[in-house]
Amino acid sequence: MTVRLARSSGAALVAGLLLLLPAASAQPPAAEPADAFRFPTVAPGHKHARALLANAMRFADPKNKLSDPVSGYPFEGWNQDPDQKLYLRSFTQLTAIGLWMELLANVAAGQADTPFLSRDQAMAQLTLVVKSLRQDQKDPQLSGKGLLGNFLDLASGRRRGPLAQDTNKAKFLQAFGPEKGEAIWKALIAKGWVVPRGKGDEAAVLRDINYGEGCFDGPLKPYCDDETKRKVMEILDRRTVLVVFGDNANLSASAGRTIGALLLPEVKDRPDVDAVRRELEQFLDAQKDGYAKLYDEKAGLFYFGWDCQRDRLFGWEDKDGKWVTGHMDYLVNEFRGPAKFVVLRHAQPLDAIKNLGFKMKPYAMRDGREVYSLAPWEGSAFQVLGLQVAMNELSSPAWRKLLRTAVDIQIDFAKRNNLPGFLSESYTGDGVQYTGGVGIPEITVSPKPRATHAASLYSLGPAYTIAPDEVEQFLAANWPVIEKLLTDHGPWEGFNVKRNEPIRFQTTAHTLGLVLGLLGNGSDHMKRYLGVRGLEEKLADLYRPGPAADLLPADAQVFAWSPQKDRPLRSEREKDGFRVTGERAGEVNIAFVPADKSSRNLSGGALTLRYRSAAAAPAVIGLKRVPQPPPAHIATELFTRIADTAGREEEIRIPLPATPGLTDVKEVVLTYRPGASDGAIDLTVTRVEFAPLTAADRR
Repeated sequence: MTVRLARSSGAALVAGLLLLLPAASAQPPAAEPADAFRFPTVAPGHKHARALLANAMRFADPKNKLSDPVSGYPFEGWNQDPDQKLYLRSFTQLTAIGLWMELLANVAAGQADTPFLSRDQAMAQLTLVVKSLRQDQKDPQLSGKGLLGNFLDLASGRRRGPLAQDTNKAKFLQAFGPEKGEAIWKALIAKGWVVPRGKGDEAAVLRDINYGEGCFDGPLKPYCDDETKRKVMEILDRRTVLVVFGDNANLSASAGRTIGALLLPEVKDRPDVDAVRRELEQFLDAQKDGYAKLYDEKAGLFYFGWDCQRDRLFGWEDKDGKWVTGHMDYLVNEFRGPAKFVVLRHAQPLDAIKNLGFKMKPYAMRDGREVYSLAPWEGSAFQVLGLQVAMNELSSPAWRKLLRTAVDIQIDFAKRNNLPGFLSESYTGDGVQYTGGVGIPEITVSPKPRATHAASLYSLGPAYTIAPDEVEQFLAANWPVIEKLLTDHGPWEGFNVKRNEPIRFQTTAHTLGLVLGLLGNGSDHMKRYLGVRGLEEKLADLYRPGPAADLLPADAQVFAWSPQKDRPLRSEREKDGFRVTGERAGEVNIAFVPADKSSRNLSGGALTLRYRSAAAAPAVIGLKRVPQPPPAHIATELFTRIADTAGREEEIRIPLPATPGLTDVKEVVLTYRPGASDGAIDLTVTRVEFAPLTAADRR
């Protein structure tokens, strides 16, 4: 699943609780002449997209001071309120740094001219950022094996790793001796500063407004002498280097696109541009050992991350106190594209992509059509769309169709619910809440309730890359509300429809994701970079569709079974298909296996199932690979519905992504009425086939 949740909670590593600034900061921007901005990649007639882009670019206006003057890194965001423990201008994170580099490169290369940031200014700023990255990559307090820690504390004027989120009793026993160390550990638990987990020897550190050296009262009163306080806080406030795969991959992919932008004819021959390109290539080269460290050969997946100082892989303790490592194991998340880049650029095993499972779910549009969507784990738009669509996905008819469907669903849901934006992980405007649980319930994998009242703007960026005309129309229809979100430092996060007010938070990653998506040239920059590296054809191979295949030929092995062993179930091959009947069968599974036991390439096409059924029921189509991945891997499943066809033949047609995980499917298994313990079945499957999607299927 995604580690974006780790990032959202990770703000506590540096900043503690998050809260908004007073609304007085949200003044509408002064009007600029239309010719003061130049966006050659955005359609001239799309006035709302251009206006939103022009406003979002204000985030880069030097007068707003949203970057660190020492490193050039962007701050985490706009809001800063120390009284409320909100410190978005005190730290940064890797995804934001990468997107900032891309924005600066676009400006330097003439792809986004503004009246407040010249091309030369952008190039100078980019040079500083890259210099800082190279320095920090070599600093063991900030990186490990060429990969940077996820968060960087900028508050002190020098870059530091974030505060650790956990601690353990052994450190206190070692520092204070067994008796006093045990007593202090119990006092910290009673105070609420540490929350034990597992067997109780390790604990999470909770930092709130009653945390710190000045708060040694209550259970900690006996230990309030200066020396004890100093040693306790030194243990609790350990600095850490937590290397997270996803955000390092984001940064790597951004570096590639930055180089690609700097290969444009307008700038490629400048000596300072050439120097930055070479530094970024060296930066990428130096990451190789880190990504090798994060690859789990046994699982065929990348680990979530690595605590360099403890040399422990990211994970959690199970109920027995055993440490369980986590992996990047799901296809439908925001790291999908960057993970492909890492595999290509660093020659990592393709299994890291091949072993990513996924789900698909049906969604009923307002006009009555049923479409199939890639199912994000948390339901967020950006988990499907990404912060950018920038790995040439739209060259694949399958990906173009699926991404276009994702945009259509977001627009459909927004229109139904009067949302002036999309549902995606964000601040909600409910106090300081930032959550990944914002999404469309119907297409979400997680069973937890979704927040559906916080419409954010940033996913409109990648959506515009995919469907510019439709997003322009959406912006026009919602402009009276969206216009209220525009400020002199760019747009606020979004709009809370319950409160009928703007969500007055602004983060760098979301704002720059909006900018780069509206520019829509990320894939062009990436293709330019991969072309120079000789990797463009390898990317194309990832999207190559499989050939047409009949999955129910006369010689296919087809068989049915039910978990209810005591229920009679009849199945037989008939002239026009395979029929299964039973009075109280409950759940029924039907497997379709090639007679020669070879696999089929179902990547980048549509799976069609034709049938007759005497009753309506939910169903799941499982796609099983050969060889089977380990049991802990996420299964690839297509959720669907069987209709009562009243004797007629009906069809289910599900578009499948172009991905290596579908290139060797051994079995297609239809599960009728999954989980049911009772219920009749009279189902005849007349055809199961696969056909590659073509340019005609892109919409």
